[in-house]
Amino acid sequence: MKIRLVFLGMLFSQLLLAQNTNSDLVQLQNHPQKDTTRCFLLNKIIEAENDQNIWIKHNQELRKIAVDQLQKENNKTLKNTYTKYLSISYNNDGANELYNEKFEKAIQLYKKSFIISNQINYHYGSALALQNIGTAFDYLGKIDSTLVYMKKAYQFALRSKNKTSLAYVLTDLGYIYNNLGNNNLAIKYNLEALPLFEKLNDLEGLERTNFALGRIFDNQKDYKSSNLYYLKCLEIDRKTNNKERLVLILNSLSTTNTNLNLVDKALQFNNEAFQLATQMNNEDLIATSHKNFGDIYFKKNENEKAKSYYLLAEQLFKKINSGVHLSKVQIKLATIFFYQKQFTKAKEYGLKAFELSKKTNFPSDQKNASEILSQIFSKEKDFQNAYKYKSIAADIGEEIYFDESKDIALKATYQYETEKKEAAIKALHQKNTIAELESKKKTTTLYLVMLFFIGIATTSYVLFSRYKEKKKNEILQNQLAETEKLLAAEKKVTESELKALKSQMNPHFIFNALNSIQVQFMYGDKLVANEQLNNFTYLTRQILEVSGKKQIAISDEVDILTKYLELEKLRFQKDFTFTISIADNIDEDYHKIPPMLIQPIVENSLKHGLMHKKGAKTIHVHFDIDQNETHIICTVKDNGIGRTKAAEIKAKNNSEHNSFSTSSIIQRLELLNMQLHLKNLLEYQDLKQGEEVNGTKTILKIPL
Repeated sequence: MKIRLVFLGMLFSQLLLAQNTNSDLVQLQNHPQKDTTRCFLLNKIIEAENDQNIWIKHNQELRKIAVDQLQKENNKTLKNTYTKYLSISYNNDGANELYNEKFEKAIQLYKKSFIISNQINYHYGSALALQNIGTAFDYLGKIDSTLVYMKKAYQFALRSKNKTSLAYVLTDLGYIYNNLGNNNLAIKYNLEALPLFEKLNDLEGLERTNFALGRIFDNQKDYKSSNLYYLKCLEIDRKTNNKERLVLILNSLSTTNTNLNLVDKALQFNNEAFQLATQMNNEDLIATSHKNFGDIYFKKNENEKAKSYYLLAEQLFKKINSGVHLSKVQIKLATIFFYQKQFTKAKEYGLKAFELSKKTNFPSDQKNASEILSQIFSKEKDFQNAYKYKSIAADIGEEIYFDESKDIALKATYQYETEKKEAAIKALHQKNTIAELESKKKTTTLYLVMLFFIGIATTSYVLFSRYKEKKKNEILQNQLAETEKLLAAEKKVTESELKALKSQMNPHFIFNALNSIQVQFMYGDKLVANEQLNNFTYLTRQILEVSGKKQIAISDEVDILTKYLELEKLRFQKDFTFTISIADNIDEDYHKIPPMLIQPIVENSLKHGLMHKKGAKTIHVHFDIDQNETHIICTVKDNGIGRTKAAEIKAKNNSEHNSFSTSSIIQRLELLNMQLHLKNLLEYQDLKQGEEVNGTKTILKIPL
C-alpha cells in the first residue's frame, strides 16, 4: 500500500489531535483587540483545536482580522505581519479541504497562500504552501506534479533557514523518489533529513524517516537493514505512546522477522500489535494482524491455522475495501487450498486474486496469482490454461526484473532471448488448433513441447548465469582499478590540505599579526589588543580543528574569515573595511565546503591588490549557489591596484616567489576537477571604471 506524504499527517496531528489548552482560550477572551496579538492567539488555538467546526470558526476570524487591518494599516512591519497571518489562514483552509478530500480546491487555496507569502518574502510560508500543493497532487495520483512542487518547496525551505521545514521536505522528496523507483535518491534524502530531526529532537520526524528507510529496504528485500530501522521506530513510538504508529511498526517488524525466518519474534511482535489494534477497535490494523498471523503459521507449515487467520483477514479487508491486501491474502488462500488438494477452492481464490491484482496494478501480486493458477490448472490437466498463466507469470517476472535491474547489457540479452522464445511460441500456436489439443496425441505433444521449453529455459539460465558471473568479475576488476586511482587522488588531496594548512599558518602572517597586537598593547588601546589576541588564539585553534576535516559548514568558514580579516585590519587601521554576505538560498549551517579554500584568495587580495593602494581599501566576500545547485559560488572583490600593476611591482622587486597559498588552492581545485570532471573552477576578472582598473574580482566555484 502506498504511504502518502508525511507532512500533511504531521499537520493534521497538530490541527486535530493536539490538546487544547484552557490558558490560550482565557488569553483570547481577555484580549478582544483585533491586533497581531489576537492573531497570534487564534493561530495557536487553531494548531491545537480538535473540533473541526471550532477550528474553522477561529480561522475565519483570523482571516477577517488580517484583511480588515491590512486595509487601514500604514506601518510596514505590521502590514507584513498581517499579510503573514492572511497567508496562514489560506493554508489552514487548504488543509481543511484536503482533509475532506477536495483536492483541487485545496490546491487553489494553497496557491493563494504561496502568492501572499512570496509578496513579503515569508519563505517558510512559501515552502509550506508548495509542500502542501505537492501533497494534494500526490493524492490525485499526479506524481510528476508532486515532484515539481516539492523541489520548489525545497528551495524555499533552504531560504527560510527553518530546519523543521527543510527536514520534512527532504522526507517528502525521499517518499516521491521511492515511488518513482529511484531507491538511491530516496535513501539519500531520508538520510539527509535524519541529522536535522536529531538536532531538533523531533521524535515524530525521526520516527517517520526511519520508517521510510525501513520500507525502502523492505522493498529491496534487505530485511536485516529494514529491521534495524523499524526497531528505531519502535523505540520512539514506545516513548511517545503513539498507539496507531506503534501498531503499524509492530506489524512491520512482524513481517520482516517472518521473512528472516525468526517466527518466534514475529509472533511476539504481532501478538502485541493485535492486542493494541483490538483495544483501538481499528479494523484496518486488526485485519493486518490477522494477515500477519496467517503469514507466520504458513511459514511454520501450520496450514490449517494459517488458513483460519487468512479467512478472518479476508473478511475485514473486504469490509474496509483494501484491495491490495485482499489480493495478497487470496493468493495465500489459493496456495493453501492447492496444498490441501482442494483444487476448486484454490482456483476460485487464485482467479479472484488475479483479477483484483490487475485492478490494483500490483505486478508482483499478479505474477504470484498467475503462478499458483498455472499449478492448479496443471493438476486439473487443463494444460492450455496452465501454459497461459505460466506465460503471464514469466512476462511479468521479466518486467519486474528489468525494473529492478540497472544493467543495460543484461537486459538487452534477456530481451533477445525472450523474443526468440515468443517467436517459437507463436509458431507453435500457428501449427496447433483447439481440436488437436483435445486429442490424446496433441496432449502428449504439448507435454513434449513444455519439456522442450523447460530444457531451453534451463540452458538459457546456465548461460545467463555464466555471462552474469563474467560481467561481475569484470566489474570487480574495474572497481579495483578505480579504487586504486581514488586512493592515489585521496593521497594528493591530503597532501594539498596539509599545504593549505601551512599557507594559513605561514610565518609572515603570524609575525605581522603578533607585531600588530604588540604595538596595540604598547601604544594603543589595550582592550582592542586583548580582543585581537583572543581573535588570534581562536583563529589558530579553528584552523587546526578544521584542517583534518573534508568539509565544514559555510558558517564555520565565514567565522574563520571574519577573525582573519579582523586581525589583518590592524595593519591597515581605519583605511581598511570588509564585508561578508551569504545569499538567501544558502543555508550556512546545512551547505558545506572543503576547508581552507577561501582564505588564500582573500590573502592574495590583501597582499597584491590592497597593500600598494593609497586611501580607502575594501574587500567584499559573497557566497551564492548556482541555478543548477551543483556549485557554491564564492566571489571575492577588492578595490585594489589590479593584477597588471601588481605584476609590475613584483617584477621591479625581482621577485621570483609564487604565492604558496595560490599554488595550494589551484592544486586542490585541480584534484576536484580530476575527480568530478569539472572545469573553470577558479577565475580572475579585472574591475574597470572606463579604461582604468580599480580592483579585482576572483570567482571560486566549489562543487557540491
